[in-house]
Amino acid sequence: MEAFKTYLQHFPHYTPKVFEAVLPYLSTIEISAGDYFLRYGKICRNIAFVEDGLLRLYYLTDGKEVTKCFCKENTLTTSYGSLITQQESEIAIQAIESSRLVVLSYDALQQLYNQNIFWQQVGRMVAENELITTECHHRFLKDLSATDRYKQVLEEDNELLQRVPLNYLASYLQIAPETLSRIRKKLSRN
Repeated sequence: MEAFKTYLQHFPHYTPKVFEAVLPYLSTIEISAGDYFLRYGKICRNIAFVEDGLLRLYYLTDGKEVTKCFCKENTLTTSYGSLITQQESEIAIQAIESSRLVVLSYDALQQLYNQNIFWQQVGRMVAENELITTECHHRFLKDLSATDRYKQVLEEDNELLQRVPLNYLASYLQIAPETLSRIRKKLSRN
């Protein structure tokens, strides 16, 4: 829980009292590599803080998995659309590595929103960050060539490349695994 506490301390108006208030609502779960935090088509009822491990969010297009993003330590993950609307999720959340998650239910989050403005601010700031991240990823896919997308990940999050299987990375870059192999081979020669 210390990592989650540290995460919360970065938000304005954090006090030890707001952390004490959330403790009764939190649970910790362990997910093995390959298991799911959320399956496609299920209603998302929880938000999770990744204490340890790595997950991927993906959706299906014509039966093919398309990786939307990766969530590693010290980040939140959920199917925001499903969580907010309480409708079936169009994404799945799967552990790439064995992961430890701190989980907060949707109902508990609603109660916290009513208890203290701090939680409303956290919710707003997390939603704003999610919107910015989504917009940046759309631009990333639209404006950069496949090679440049790979180079950007290489430069900005090289550690991720050591942890993510190439087929998931190719899906995230929205290229075929064979194309990714050619790009990696070409760049390693330079």
